[in-house]
Amino acid sequence: MKDKEYPYISAAVFVIIAYLVRFGLDPWMAGRSPLLIFTATIVIAAGRYGVRPGIFAMVLSLVAGTLGFILPAHTSIDSLDVLANLGVFLVTGAAMLVFAAHLKSSQERALRLQAELQQAHTQSAVGAIASTLAHELNQPLAAATNYIAACKRMVERLGSDQQEPIVSGLAQSEAQIRRTGEIIRHARNLVGNVSQSRERVSLKTLVERVHEPLRAAGPCENAVVRTRIEADADSLEVNPVQIEQVLMNLFRNACQATGGSQPQLLVAARAEDGWSAVEVRDRSGGIPQDRLARLFAPGIGSSHGGLGLGLSISRMIVEAHGGRIWAENNDEGGASFFFRVPRAG
Repeated sequence: MKDKEYPYISAAVFVIIAYLVRFGLDPWMAGRSPLLIFTATIVIAAGRYGVRPGIFAMVLSLVAGTLGFILPAHTSIDSLDVLANLGVFLVTGAAMLVFAAHLKSSQERALRLQAELQQAHTQSAVGAIASTLAHELNQPLAAATNYIAACKRMVERLGSDQQEPIVSGLAQSEAQIRRTGEIIRHARNLVGNVSQSRERVSLKTLVERVHEPLRAAGPCENAVVRTRIEADADSLEVNPVQIEQVLMNLFRNACQATGGSQPQLLVAARAEDGWSAVEVRDRSGGIPQDRLARLFAPGIGSSHGGLGLGLSISRMIVEAHGGRIWAENNDEGGASFFFRVPRAG
């Protein structure tokens, strides 16, 4: 086991070691300096594990030294030596506790600054990509829309029995082109910290709207998506386009990780105070532990030839809604992605 996972047990072990060392030296020390060696336990425990384990080691050392060496030898031990040892012990302990508190505070500030810098770097990278995509894709999207409009006019010249499937396909293509434009616009607004409009929307509706285009091609073509959404968790207060993008990224990643001809996905949601906690579960082989902690960093989530920005963008979207997103491996196999977004009141 890692000692930092059990700081109090580790601190107790250090005290026991110090006690055994002091006990072995007792025949030569003749009762002198009963507490001095225990100061090392405070230095190690406070410096390595923090203030509370340091206090624990200090109290435990005081008890061990008193019961083990001071009280049994009270008739022969020098009282001035005991007081001097006690003074050194308490001063050293207090100094180390102050140092540990300062060190912990400095580490927390460093981690917070590192997280802020990483977030700024992510926003800058995604902003550059979004601006480039918006500039480069606007013209081909407009051209595609014009081609579809021309095709619809030509289809009108055909017989009525031939029109329906073609018109339906063209209408769906046109809808997806408009949706692409909305995604790009919302992405630019997101990285530019522009206030996002939110509306009341059903989670089940968002799942259906995302599932339909994903089935058109790719690894989700034959995917089976089941839902287990509580009634209180279905109504969200979100930007629907952005949450659709989060679901699309999670669905696509789940299908790619699962593989096979018919990926099985589960979308579950439950109400938690003012939030809806959403889970997207797959039946894949799970997420390697070395990638789990860094899964939402730019470039980490890609394993199928993509840019690796899908999960990073998803995290930005969820955090812009005031929520959070994370992933876990399931005991029964597969992995689950969770995110929390505001629930409509």
